[in-house]
Amino acid sequence: MRPHSEAPPWLWAWDKSLVLLMSLVAATVWMATPQLITPYPAQAAWFESAAFFPRVSLALACVAGLFELYQRRSAVELADSDELDSSAANMRQALGMLALFGLYMLAVPWMGYLSSTWLFLMASGAWLGLSRRATFSLSVLLSLAMWLVFVKVLKVYFGHGWLM
Repeated sequence: MRPHSEAPPWLWAWDKSLVLLMSLVAATVWMATPQLITPYPAQAAWFESAAFFPRVSLALACVAGLFELYQRRSAVELADSDELDSSAANMRQALGMLALFGLYMLAVPWMGYLSSTWLFLMASGAWLGLSRRATFSLSVLLSLAMWLVFVKVLKVYFGHGWLM
């Protein structure tokens, strides 16, 4: 009988299977990105393309997932690990953040990048229990900084919402 770390992928623990599935989904969406973005300006320079930021993010997610699988090839005792203990994670908060991010993705083309990013960060801070002052300060600074970097400097196209 082989040790658990050398088991074939279909006999892995659920977490390894989930990481592999997420990496494969990221790779698939990476390849389909130009077809998923409408209208897709094919004549734009690669760094000004609407697909630039999503493709970089998806490639990083895919590579990070494969690297995580490589790191998990052998079991590590929790006492010997420098990793955080995931048993302290709050699944309600994590699932709420995923739901907020899904709403954010839908809001960007409809509302505009700056306003939807600000609202997402405000809602995230409230959901995570940050103080009102910290939430407002961080959301204003981060949304403006990200808008400047992605829209003005990198010229990433996010569509034209009815707000900014």
